[in-house]
Parts: sequence; C-alpha cells; structure tokens
Amino acid sequence: MRKLVDMDKLSAEYQKKFSDRLFFNDAVLGSVDPSATLHGESRTNPLSSAAACMNVLGSLAVDKEDLKGFLNALGLGVTKVYEFPSGADVGGQVYNDKGCVVFEWIGPKASPINEKGGGRGQQRTSIDAFILAEIDGLTTQLLIEWKFTEGRSRPIVLNKFGGLKGVERLRRYASVLAEMRGNRFPFAFSEEGGMGLQDFSTDHFYQLLRMTLLARKTTPMKVGDIQVEDYRVVHLSHSGNDKINVVQPEYAKYCPGIQGVVGKGFYEAWKGMLASEEQKKFVAAHWDRGIKSIKNASLREYLAERYE
Repeated sequence: MRKLVDMDKLSAEYQKKFSDRLFFNDAVLGSVDPSATLHGESRTNPLSSAAACMNVLGSLAVDKEDLKGFLNALGLGVTKVYEFPSGADVGGQVYNDKGCVVFEWIGPKASPINEKGGGRGQQRTSIDAFILAEIDGLTTQLLIEWKFTEGRSRPIVLNKFGGLKGVERLRRYASVLAEMRGNRFPFAFSEEGGMGLQDFSTDHFYQLLRMTLLARKTTPMKVGDIQVEDYRVVHLSHSGNDKINVVQPEYAKYCPGIQGVVGKGFYEAWKGMLASEEQKKFVAAHWDRGIKSIKNASLREYLAERYE
C-alpha cells in the first residue's frame, strides 16, 4: 500500500494542490545569492526537483541541529553542521549565500573539471545542494544531487556522449580522468576493455560522474576560514520513483558496461562502477524517508503531506 501512496504523490495531479505554496517558507529564496541562476521551473512547477530540494534543505538550513538530524536519518553520520561563511571567496567565486545550505554550487570560478564559461546554475556542473559538515572528525563537503520525478515527469537523456556536444564532453572529462590515472583512480576501470567512460552516458550516471570529479578536484580546499578535508557525493531520490531507483533497460542502450545491472538498484549499480576506496565517499538514500526525523512540527507536517 505504501508504494501506491508514493507513486500518487509524484503525480502532477497530486502536486498541483501545492501550486499556490511551492515552498514551506518563501524566505528560502532570499537566502540564495542573487547572482546564482536557479532552475526556471523551481518557482513555477510543483514537480521540480530543484524546488523539492530547496523546500526541504532550504527550510532546514536555519537550524543546524534539525538539519543534522535529517542528514543522519539518511545515513550521513554527521557530528556537526557548519554555517556557510557568507561572502566566502572560493578560487575567485564569491558566494553571498546565507544559512547552512548553498544551492547551485560550482566550486572555484575557473572549473577544475575543464568546463568553459558558465556559472552557478548555467553551463557548469552545478551541485543541487552543498553543505559543510564534520564526519569522522574531518571537515567534509557534501555535494548533493536531489531527484524527485525525473523519468516520470520528463524523459531521462540516454546519450550525453552522443553527437557533437558529446565529443566535447568526452574530451573534457577524459582529460580530467587521465590526470588521475595512478593516483587513486575513482572508477573501476581495468587497463584494457571492460567498463569505460561511455558507460556514464545516461544522464543520472553522467551527473554522478561530474560530481565525483568535482569533489576529487576540490578536496582539500578553503571555504572562507573553513578548511575542507574530505568529501561525500550524495545522491538522494524519492522512494517512489523507480525510473531513478532501478536501472531501466533503456539506460543501457549506449552503455555496454552496465548491461549486467539492468533491473538492479541504481545505487548498487553505481557503487559497482566506483573503485573500492571511492565507494566509501558515496552515500545514497531516499530523501522522503528522512522527513519523519524533522523536529519542526509544522515543517514536518507540510513536507509529509506533500512528499511522504
């Protein structure tokens, strides 16, 4: 019965009830640096993943303990959440965001993973939510990808390495990976044959590829007065969305290396694509399952009615 409820809450019909209140508190938008470009649908579409991410994490960003409890309900093992040092200059990119969560994070102004131009939320790898926390005694950057209705409300792009743009993408990220060869390479590649870069062609695999490279290239780093020592790449999906949570047959169309994981869980498949050391840096969970941990009763009730 739980499954039917989850699927209903991912439908346009159900979510349109919240069209006049997309955010629990509109102050969430005011905490974002005005220079960042938010997803256009985040202010208009109740099915928007960006809006769901801001609705949950942005609403929690003013309360470190409640945010920590939510993150730990998802398996992060956080002992402390840091307030983001507003005005921090990170490699020439100034972040004037407020609270404990930064949306559309890109790291330094000059892309460490060879992306040309762009900025926060446009033509760059932009992280849905960025949090600084202490895990296992180390100051850790959390790079969070947030999924809601992708695959159900819109198709998943299957071949990010196809066409003329794909040629450029392959060149860009292959050059970053070539620099890492022999230095704790993050993916489970053999010297010849087997899995290769093409197997990251389906959009949500492609997103995690870029996030992993960005995390590796920006650790360690300074964020204001905070010295970042470690990282976690975090993928959070809704428990009712099997188009994300299960590797669909079409996702392997251009990816011969993942043919064997079709029908299996996406998180299991992704971990199998990571080198053993890198697996420890990846955390995955269903964000709707963490709502019950929220102490703010009015926020918890709103989020539970809408998403749980």
